[in-house]
Amino acid sequence: MADEITKTELKFTTNRASNNPNILINTRKANCVGYSAMFNSIANFLIKNNDLENKIKAEHKIGKLDFLGINIHQFFKGTFFRDHDFNELTNKETGKKIVIDPTVSDYLRINRITKNK
Repeated sequence: MADEITKTELKFTTNRASNNPNILINTRKANCVGYSAMFNSIANFLIKNNDLENKIKAEHKIGKLDFLGINIHQFFKGTFFRDHDFNELTNKETGKKIVIDPTVSDYLRINRITKNK
C-alpha cells in the first residue's frame, strides 16, 4: 500500500528535489532519495497506525543498482548515479525481508527487487 500511495503522489525528476516527505507531498517531484523517503514515511505511518511496530520494521537503505550482475552506475557520469535508494521491510517474527525500490516500481513496474549483501 505504501508503494501505491508513493507512486500516486510523486512524479520522478532528475533535477534537484527535496527528500522531506512533508515538502514532497506539496511539490510532488522527487528523485530516488525522495521516493524512498516518502515510501518509508508512509510505511512507518501504516505500521504505527495498525499497531505493527513489534512485527514489521521499515528502513530506507542506500546501495548500488545491478542488472544481470552488472553495476549500472559505471555507465553514468555525475553524482546523481553515485548510489541508489531503496526500502526494506522486515518481518520481526520470521526475519523475512521484502525489498522494494519505489522508483523502479513507478518507472518499470517492477514491484520487488533483490538485495545482495
